[in-house]
Amino acid sequence: MIASIAIAPEHYVSEDTFKQELEHVFKKQWLFIGFRDELANHNDFLTLDIAGFPIVVQNFDGELSALLNICSHRKARLQTAPKGNRPLRCPYHCWSYKAGGRLAGIPANNQEFQLDESQKAALGLKQFAVDTCGNFVFVRVSQDGPSLRAFLGDCFGMLEDFSAHFNDPVHSGRYVWKSNWKLAVETVLEVYHVPGTHPDSFSNLARAECDIISIAPHNLGNTPLLEAPKKWWAGVRKQLKLNQHPTLDEYNHVFIYPNLAIGLTNGSLMSVQTYDPLNREETVLHYRLRMVSTPDGPAREGALKRAVVANFTEFNHTILEEDRIMAESCQLNYAHTATPALLGKCEDRIRLFHDAWRTDNDRANSEGAK
Repeated sequence: MIASIAIAPEHYVSEDTFKQELEHVFKKQWLFIGFRDELANHNDFLTLDIAGFPIVVQNFDGELSALLNICSHRKARLQTAPKGNRPLRCPYHCWSYKAGGRLAGIPANNQEFQLDESQKAALGLKQFAVDTCGNFVFVRVSQDGPSLRAFLGDCFGMLEDFSAHFNDPVHSGRYVWKSNWKLAVETVLEVYHVPGTHPDSFSNLARAECDIISIAPHNLGNTPLLEAPKKWWAGVRKQLKLNQHPTLDEYNHVFIYPNLAIGLTNGSLMSVQTYDPLNREETVLHYRLRMVSTPDGPAREGALKRAVVANFTEFNHTILEEDRIMAESCQLNYAHTATPALLGKCEDRIRLFHDAWRTDNDRANSEGAK
């Protein structure tokens, strides 16, 4: 038998498993939070909840800090929007903070608190590890662990390369799926489901076959595109004067463990998706779509570009909705079976994902036994 055995169904519905994943997967791994160009200016910020921690990544005069997004005073949320540009100042009582989470200002300190410098220093925000790979920004909750370069391994150079080519952000959004985060991830790691789940969408883009490469704990999948989408993208590039990626011209996919998926279509469009767990049965899918540019920068806005973006944005929405239906259907059923799924040869990227998950799980069990 060439098939492999998937993770047991209980691990998609168990609260104990979910808590263990937060502790030993999402707190300990480097997680993608956004792009450096989204944090290009002083006071630009991005927010995200990671393993239960509300985190803000903010630009302080060119220096990025990843901080607990909770005011030390009365525990209000400091930055309340997903992204924006404003000083790191509490909207409740106006306590403010600077790089590294250091306390910058307390209104009427002499009258209300009389805190000295050492007491102010003790009220700084909790800081987390933050690093970049090209345009990609990553955060790690745990203070201990490998460098980002070591964690990404051979994928580090790939992300730097993508950063140099796919630098025109054209669309972004989020969905909430009623499925475990692992089920959501699995929808992008195999093409075996394409004829059944995507008969009128992805089936018209690429063949249901995949060349798989393991770069543990990450993996790659390369799928041949059909001729029609290649011709469509060639026409788009000609009209918008876009520079196609020099080597990636099929459907090339990179999965960075545990929850970052990067899909490249004909060296022209990059889709970046993360699967962030809300709870054991709900996942937030964040996506960003970025195009290649012209020799002079991003293609000029106009009717043609808007039509192109609308086309592939709707296509992306259709595929994600089709995957959501399947993931949510499986989630409902996992509580009623104890038999693990079988993974065929074309689903081997899921096996690689499960192997990485099992490594973290085994490490957690080993630490718990000490």
